[in-house]
Amino acid sequence: GAEMSLLVVVEYMVKMAAYSYMAAYSGGVVHQNLLASGPARGCYSMRYLEWSIAVPTLLAINNYPLAGQTPAGQFTRRLLPSLFATWAYILASWLAQVTPNSGCGWFLVLLAAMA
Repeated sequence: GAEMSLLVVVEYMVKMAAYSYMAAYSGGVVHQNLLASGPARGCYSMRYLEWSIAVPTLLAINNYPLAGQTPAGQFTRRLLPSLFATWAYILASWLAQVTPNSGCGWFLVLLAAMA
């Protein structure tokens, strides 16, 4: 229905806003990826912020057909564990890229993989 269409529009608007910002501001806030081997690579913080909104929106889109006539509040409560796990692995992934301590960085990579 209309709710599903709205979710799709929101997801694309988030992507458009994030990537427009990155294009306009040379990537936005860019940290050096300290875990990368070889030449230095950038860690684009806006991409992680965009993922923290777009991925939960995609979860809602994918689970919407399963909701049936479920009220919005109940549907959201069912999604909360997946949403928190998603936000946890996105945050852990970003932190792993920007932490100066490689041991802590690799721990965060493992944490993100388990989330």
